[in-house]
Amino acid sequence: MTRAREPIFNVPTVVLAVAIVLTAIQIGRGFLSEETDFGLLIELAFIPAREISLLAPSILHGIVDRGPQGIDAGAVAQYQLARYLLAESGPQPWTFLTYCLLHEGWLHLGLNVVVLSALGTPVARRFGALRFLSLLAFGALAGALMHLAVHPAEVAPLIGASASVSACMGAAARFVFDPLARRGETAPPLLQSLKNRTVISFTLGWFIANAMSGLGANPSVLANASIAWEAHIGGFLLGFLAFHFFDPRPVNLEMPEGSTDEFT
Repeated sequence: MTRAREPIFNVPTVVLAVAIVLTAIQIGRGFLSEETDFGLLIELAFIPAREISLLAPSILHGIVDRGPQGIDAGAVAQYQLARYLLAESGPQPWTFLTYCLLHEGWLHLGLNVVVLSALGTPVARRFGALRFLSLLAFGALAGALMHLAVHPAEVAPLIGASASVSACMGAAARFVFDPLARRGETAPPLLQSLKNRTVISFTLGWFIANAMSGLGANPSVLANASIAWEAHIGGFLLGFLAFHFFDPRPVNLEMPEGSTDEFT
């Protein structure tokens, strides 16, 4: 008898491919000059004040007219970036998605890849490759929109795949805590999921942890540009609330016989 080979990476191909692409981009940035890497950052990062300038062009003008708010390096960098954007750049709508391709460093990338591998694996297996990639894209879009809504005049670049990863968390919360759905059957509808005490505890814990970490963070403009907690929440809500738009299984509004709507 021959023994079946175990795969080296026990994750779906699409999850592994996303991790490889993000890692390859991070490696490639290491070979760029500082000037070229800055240009790439400005080209791909999401900058709320730049995108909202299409509707409110006075925002960037106001930042430049006020001058640097303080003498610390972060304030000066924001002022200089606002001047650069005003002179060289207009709205770049593709950055609502492309910001998720860049990371501030290997730790930032590593955390996202680890969580993506853990929670993205069951989601990718349930959704399939195309639906999974769509979830990542819409999660990034939702994260950018949430960040824009909270910080419309922000000039600090927003980067990182955390919003997309958070969308996987939100989607996973809709079925991994249900025994039947976890085995591949129809997931509970939204209202039923909101009655599941495990789902509620997981969601509240996740929101509190993100709010606490976000409120205590103070990233600089360029050197430590990082994704904000608002973007995390935007991605999570997209995955949680829009789960059935991505799930290939039809919605079953009736409770399966012998099941319960609460799990502890």
